[in-house]
Amino acid sequence: MVLTAEDSQSGRSSGPPLTSLNPGEKTNGRILQRKFSDIDEVAEVLNAISQRQLRFDQLSLQRFQSNILLAEFDQAQFVFADASCPIHCSGEKMAGYVRFSSILKSGGQCIIAHGSPISEDYLVGLDPNRAIDMVMPSNLELCNVQIEQTVFEDCLQIMERSDIDQPFLATNLLYSPTTLPSIRAYLKQIKYLLEYKPQFLKLPHLKKLILEDFIPLLIDAIPHNSTSIKPPSLASRAKLVNQAKDYMLANLDQPLTLKDLCQALHVSRNPLFHGFQEVLGVSPMEYLKVQRLQGVRRALKTAPPDSIGVTAIAQRFGFWSAGHFSRDYKQMFGELPSETLKQ
Repeated sequence: MVLTAEDSQSGRSSGPPLTSLNPGEKTNGRILQRKFSDIDEVAEVLNAISQRQLRFDQLSLQRFQSNILLAEFDQAQFVFADASCPIHCSGEKMAGYVRFSSILKSGGQCIIAHGSPISEDYLVGLDPNRAIDMVMPSNLELCNVQIEQTVFEDCLQIMERSDIDQPFLATNLLYSPTTLPSIRAYLKQIKYLLEYKPQFLKLPHLKKLILEDFIPLLIDAIPHNSTSIKPPSLASRAKLVNQAKDYMLANLDQPLTLKDLCQALHVSRNPLFHGFQEVLGVSPMEYLKVQRLQGVRRALKTAPPDSIGVTAIAQRFGFWSAGHFSRDYKQMFGELPSETLKQ
């Protein structure tokens, strides 16, 4: 390890605000950090940075809070994220990059990637051709790394690692409990600098050092002729959950019950219930309530305050009890629906 930082806790630097980014703006060398309380704003900002379409869905009524730290160099990007409640992230990867995710702090929890539980002993998301599909539990710290594919391949050639080829990356997973701790330790050093010494990461020689240090370290952490050990697959239940989610989102304004869902999908209650619990960590009806509340919030944020009332919008999304609706809305968003409408 060559990367070091002083021990003095001089306090966090807020850095340039993420919202200063405009679509198409280059961000090479930018150091960013931001706290979010709106999940739609997370999607808006990260999509502006990456020029792609990521979707973030909240999975519980807990109030959403998230910290995002980003260090972007000429040929690599490090994004550190946590959230106060479970979220589901989906969308396409950036073309021309090798990307992976690493759990830095789990509290014993797993992320669910493409329907499979992934622990700290894995890197996930190595396949550049596979879309992102990840459920992140609450209070878990995750780092997403993107490296320009040509730079990664050049380093593979220099290090004579022909075994790390497209078929290996297509497995999408690397399981290596003995070597991955070194990767997590290095990523935690970068996160520390982002939080407390962001000015260090703007120094040209340090940016070069990180790339020349980290990429070989990453390649060395992949055992020669390794095969990815896949965790137990939940593929069939994940497919059922995705079908149920699509049906719910297409019928947010309908008074759906669990029985209605089962009839529409031609399944019994148990597979549907256990599928949601294993894939998303919530019940089907909890997921539906969260999506309806998000739908109300988006409608309130875009509605002219004098044109329509809160009750009418809430009823449009299937909320008929004003008292229960207002309680759940304030629990999830930290404000009354009338306050959202006024803003």
